[in-house]
Amino acid sequence: MSKVRCAIYTRKSSDEGLEQEFNSLDAQYDSCRAYILSQKHEGWSVARERYDDGGFSGGSMERPGLKGLLADIVAGKIDVVVIYKIDRLTRSLADFARIIEVMEKHGASFVSVTQSFNTKTSMGRLMLHVLLSFAQFEREVGAERVRDKIAASKAKGMWMGGTVPLGYDAVDRKLVINDAEAATVQAIFDAFVELGSVQATVYWSRGQGLTTKLRQRSGEAIGGTPFHYGALRCLLSNRTYIGEVEHKGKVYPGQHEAILDRALFERALAILATRSTDKMRRPKLASASLLQRMIFDQHGRKMGPAHTCRNGQRFRYYVTHGKQIKKGGPAAYRVAAAPIEKHCAALLSEHLTANVTSVESEGAAKLGGTPAKELKMTFLRHLRRVVIGDAELSLELTDGATINRALDRVRHGNDAKLLIGGIPASTPPASNPQLIILLKDAARAQAFALARPKLPLDQLAAKFGRSSERFKRLIRLSYLSPKIVATIVQERQPLGLTGRHLQNLDGLPLCWRAQEEMLLD
Repeated sequence: MSKVRCAIYTRKSSDEGLEQEFNSLDAQYDSCRAYILSQKHEGWSVARERYDDGGFSGGSMERPGLKGLLADIVAGKIDVVVIYKIDRLTRSLADFARIIEVMEKHGASFVSVTQSFNTKTSMGRLMLHVLLSFAQFEREVGAERVRDKIAASKAKGMWMGGTVPLGYDAVDRKLVINDAEAATVQAIFDAFVELGSVQATVYWSRGQGLTTKLRQRSGEAIGGTPFHYGALRCLLSNRTYIGEVEHKGKVYPGQHEAILDRALFERALAILATRSTDKMRRPKLASASLLQRMIFDQHGRKMGPAHTCRNGQRFRYYVTHGKQIKKGGPAAYRVAAAPIEKHCAALLSEHLTANVTSVESEGAAKLGGTPAKELKMTFLRHLRRVVIGDAELSLELTDGATINRALDRVRHGNDAKLLIGGIPASTPPASNPQLIILLKDAARAQAFALARPKLPLDQLAAKFGRSSERFKRLIRLSYLSPKIVATIVQERQPLGLTGRHLQNLDGLPLCWRAQEEMLLD
């Protein structure tokens, strides 16, 4: 007589009563165990481990007891699963099909103590499907009743639970105004209507030390942190603050007291609507572009952030928007982002230091080393418009002042480096990682070619992952004068010596002295 290893699975949807000495799970277990003992003559025996799920819904597979049971079935430790009723195993037809598939694949079956089913026959499986269909129907009807009750309650203006918004406390299942938090909500709406920007309001709120609502969940404190964009935007569109309840697109008068004046809330919504076009809702590249929406070229055309990646390095630019470039009109402007942001910070710092006598002036002189988030907040607070011209850089400030500085734009292909009057000339030249990467690439190309002297150029280029023309230029650059290489590594190269210039250079002489005269003099 072969031995049949049996596992008992029990489940209860709620955790009510589980603290009792003898609960529903124990009752199911005892019934299943008695059934197994009645089949002892067939070789049935109870597995030592119990598989209990107390407080878990039958509509989900995310149950620790069920997961352990299925794992043991896959491991070949279980022959028969014994359950009190079919709906203890699952209330979902789709989940039931997955469980049966696992059992059949590993030679296991199951038995219901109160219902006679044999999953090894087609008729038994049909009857199981019919029974589970009714179980799933009952579950869905119950869910519909709950949804209908919530909708009816909200139509009466009742608060139906959930996350309590900042400015209120939940007392006896009703929203009651928290005066301290309500003052925070009022201040945020006033600031937003004045600033007209969610991001500017975020920076303002952090400067004021305002935080989100502090809540207790599962014995742990959550919230109480500075506002971020999403949290603030959600707050600004919450109709709870004008005494209303919203449910599935419909708005009803609430039973709680309003915090805000309706006119103020409607002004905030109108501003949000102008900041929520379809174009603005499209996914955006996370960008550190500090002058976004502030920078224009001298022809009044907006310039926006763009970037390119070369050999794993990301280079940021501000470029005239393509839709604003007209046929036969001025060419697009394109400037490196980091230098122009640095120059604007230096000029703004100089202006604030000279014209502001408050504590703010003490930090103004340090804008060059300010973290990006704080510098962005400073730009939003003080900068209204930055204009890039061919001979002048202009900063229009929120205090009505304008800073104009002479500007030379040294062009190299599509790029332009900026030489701005008034910026200290002692500032060390910015590093050019593109040049360093180009020299490393050239050295790798040379070593690759020397290691394969019998291969023709086109095959070398293909194996190296470059076109033949590109590979030839890299080989040529690998024989640059040591003096030129040292100048680039030490960041002392002339302004015109860029990676683009070297890549597009034709007729590079083999003589080192001639190279130095061409590139360094």
